[in-house]
Amino acid sequence: MRSTFLMWPAARPRPAVQGRRTPAPAEGFMSPALAVLRMAAALEPDPLEAMAWYRSVPIAVLDGLTAAILVRQGRAYAVLAFLCAAIEIDRTERQTPR
Repeated sequence: MRSTFLMWPAARPRPAVQGRRTPAPAEGFMSPALAVLRMAAALEPDPLEAMAWYRSVPIAVLDGLTAAILVRQGRAYAVLAFLCAAIEIDRTERQTPR
């Protein structure tokens, strides 16, 4: 079964409008929201939980705003940096013997 992250409406091709072709996305281009959600999947593989986090969980170290608000403000890189740090902490904790 394909991952829900691959099926977001924004990722689907759009039909041509008034005879104009919709330009293909540049290779390697990903919307900021999708980039954040894909990275969040490293910590939360359940797409519904990842989306709930994205929309409604405030991130204290990022002014208490949700990832969705931060992305809308153009601060996706801050969210991605936060997620990178969280992934590294998670990886370190898994490697530490208890």
